[in-house]
Amino acid sequence: MRHTAIASSVLSAALVTGCLALAACGGGGGGSSMPAPPPPSPSPSPTASNCASTARTVIDANGRGLTIRGPHSRGSGIVGGKVAVRFNNPEMYNSAVSKVLHQLGASPIGVMNVQGAITFAISPTQNPYRAAALIRGVPGVAASSPIFQRYTLSTTPNDQEYLAGHQWDMNIIHMPDAWSITEGSPTVKIAVIDTGYDAQNQDLTGKVTQSIVFDKGTGQADAAATAQDNDGHGTNVSGIAAADTNNTIDVAGTGWNVGLLEARVFPLDTTINGCPSAASNDVGAAIDWAVSNGANVINLSLGSDQADPVSEEPAVARAIAHGVIVVAAAGNGNASKVGQPTLVFPGADIGVISVGASALHDIAPNTLAGGTEYVASYSNYGNANEPLDVVAPGGDPSTQQTNCNSRSCIDYLQWILNLYTTTAISGGGSQLALFAGTSQATPHVSGLAALMVSKAMAGGRSLTPAQARQIIDATADNIGDAKQGHGRINAFHALQQTP
Repeated sequence: MRHTAIASSVLSAALVTGCLALAACGGGGGGSSMPAPPPPSPSPSPTASNCASTARTVIDANGRGLTIRGPHSRGSGIVGGKVAVRFNNPEMYNSAVSKVLHQLGASPIGVMNVQGAITFAISPTQNPYRAAALIRGVPGVAASSPIFQRYTLSTTPNDQEYLAGHQWDMNIIHMPDAWSITEGSPTVKIAVIDTGYDAQNQDLTGKVTQSIVFDKGTGQADAAATAQDNDGHGTNVSGIAAADTNNTIDVAGTGWNVGLLEARVFPLDTTINGCPSAASNDVGAAIDWAVSNGANVINLSLGSDQADPVSEEPAVARAIAHGVIVVAAAGNGNASKVGQPTLVFPGADIGVISVGASALHDIAPNTLAGGTEYVASYSNYGNANEPLDVVAPGGDPSTQQTNCNSRSCIDYLQWILNLYTTTAISGGGSQLALFAGTSQATPHVSGLAALMVSKAMAGGRSLTPAQARQIIDATADNIGDAKQGHGRINAFHALQQTP
């Protein structure tokens, strides 16, 4: 049975480093050109031993728990035994291509998608980069590449955690004033493409209208699977974007009344030390699904270093061309990439609103007054070729906070508090969590974008992705940090400027 607010259910204080943050994990270069092939062996999949191990639950004297997971950065990885190909048109799947595929021992998996892309199985001993390079030179092939792994990189409502002052992030971006302009429309939908959502969480059950799973690494839907989240990342991101708000329980969500579409693209964790990666072609398929099912905004709190020109990049472009606002995390790799301030993909794709993480240096624990804002130490912040759009609250816990083993020592101002999944395989299945990362920053912007669409629709207008991006960038607050892009988002000012 689900308990209300901070009751006896395990409240996850998740120290999320953004392990699953698509754009929230590594760095990346701009454009869609393929990098030079690496050494002969395929790039190994990143190890997963340091992901879930950062998650733990602290329990207070009354038996209440809170999961803690801190910011996490992952590198690059590719899916072995597969290569993706996009044709200029279906008829170009011709004999020349068939000959090369036969030489590679490649066989198609699934069917061709709307962009003319299809996944092929190749021998696990073959280098996917080199196989893709061979196919890329054949007439009729628009693009060919390995499949890249993506990682998970958070009016006054009466929700209990908001009233307790634990959701500082909502106040610092001026959500109370923004909600006085609009609380959003249920007909506006945010598609969260992530680890799924907790269907038992009372703050989400009434918000999700459709869900789907793409977790096979083929770009094909997994009809037998459910979108239930056993990691917690997707549930947390969904809550920040649009948790059921003003319902007297748990937390407030930026989007208040807006609806949710959920696509699980990460395979289910199978061990407590697991940290699954999503295939970029599955992410691309989920983006196409979201567009086809009426998404107004797409949230991508995930990413890694390389562009996917076959499936994901065209899907992003198609979404934007269809009027869908795409918001993606900038990545959590700055601390390990000194001198390389780059964004991860798909956050670096053209037309995407890229989001870094801001944090608060408070003068005393849980004291908002007098605190100073800055760009979180782990946050990517772009460069001249890959400029960052904005930052939003993502938290930046100190070493003391990441080692906190009691509810009494938690400084909520160093974290982002929101939902967690009751079926989490690690960190104790619970309803609330403390996370940090650009994964958590991103849904603040997605929720704001959904409110902007709601306001425009109420006035009989439409809001294009370019207009939304321009308004969000132009109305951001200058927090005096050179890594802030255009600044930290100001939801009130952005809604004021929305037609």
